[in-house]
Amino acid sequence: MLKKLAGFTTLAVVCALISRAPTQFVAQSVKAKVDLKAPAPRLPNGKPDFSGVWNRPGVQDMTRTVTNANGTSNKGEPNPLPFTQWGQAQWDNYDPAVYGDYAGSCMPFGWIRSFTPHPMQILQNNEYISFLFEQSTMFQAVNTEGLPHRKGWPPTWFGDSRGSWDGDTLIIDVVNFNGYTKLGTIGHPMSDKAHLTMTFKRPDMGHIQFKWVLDDPKTYTRPISNERVFVLTPDVEVLEYACMENSIAVLLDGSVKPWVGSKDQDGNILYGTAHDWPAYDFTKQQKLTGVIRELRFRGKPPLMKIEVDKMMLDVVLAPASRMEFRGLEEGMLKPGVTVSVVAYPSREIKDELRAETITIGGRTTELR
Repeated sequence: MLKKLAGFTTLAVVCALISRAPTQFVAQSVKAKVDLKAPAPRLPNGKPDFSGVWNRPGVQDMTRTVTNANGTSNKGEPNPLPFTQWGQAQWDNYDPAVYGDYAGSCMPFGWIRSFTPHPMQILQNNEYISFLFEQSTMFQAVNTEGLPHRKGWPPTWFGDSRGSWDGDTLIIDVVNFNGYTKLGTIGHPMSDKAHLTMTFKRPDMGHIQFKWVLDDPKTYTRPISNERVFVLTPDVEVLEYACMENSIAVLLDGSVKPWVGSKDQDGNILYGTAHDWPAYDFTKQQKLTGVIRELRFRGKPPLMKIEVDKMMLDVVLAPASRMEFRGLEEGMLKPGVTVSVVAYPSREIKDELRAETITIGGRTTELR
């Protein structure tokens, strides 16, 4: 009953936001000609009004820094991320082809992953801000009056979100996650111990400056963050998105692996301890060029044998799903192909290295 009442309350808030003070949403009129450099609109209480449909940068990998032609941008974290041993295991174990991915099974995306695909509309009044995501018709309504986090609520995909103001900056503080969500399509993990802080600034009519900081000591050794710019798109309208209508057939016939619950394990399934990063000597970086003689693209661990100056070396690679996501397909690593790697030697296993990058035909792929 509690969940049902909460759902009805949230829907009522969204409806109220749509019905109240229509002049607040003039910036979102499809017919209006908007000066993107004009001053930001304000609510009756004087705070910035973030209402509008917003284009965001496509950030499937939070370690990427990009500025797009449409003005959206992302300032990413350096790669590799500062994983704990547990976090590294979750990162390496992520394999949607084997275990499925919750987004592919139409589960809620969670906050950070929701900001990437398809349009997003914001509706706001003095007390609430609501995010309407076209993706899977998801929404979040967040109180902005500085209320404390709720006690006794079950963990959820989006967590427990509370908003407050620091001058003209909106701060949304989020805790109580279920630990299932990823920070992007590539699969960067977060745990149920995470604390997410999101800040929103509207310096003018046409832009939102968005920053998120994730403090998750179970997964990362320090807080991690991204800084993004959203651009107003007054000529765009949010459409209905029936995720299961599009996905039910491929889930049933097995073309897409169904996600039926978390398969997270504390240990590294793919590399164990013998091939995990601490097993390699980072003081002895090597830059090698050789010819592939054998490939185990989906092995445990993924590995290729290369011949360098008539010597055979075992080079441990990234998980297959990560290489494919970054554009390195199995067919590009055929025996006979010349490759260059930046790699580190194993402390215990003779003639074994783990590659940090691999270059084929002038194209370099990060493997961490």
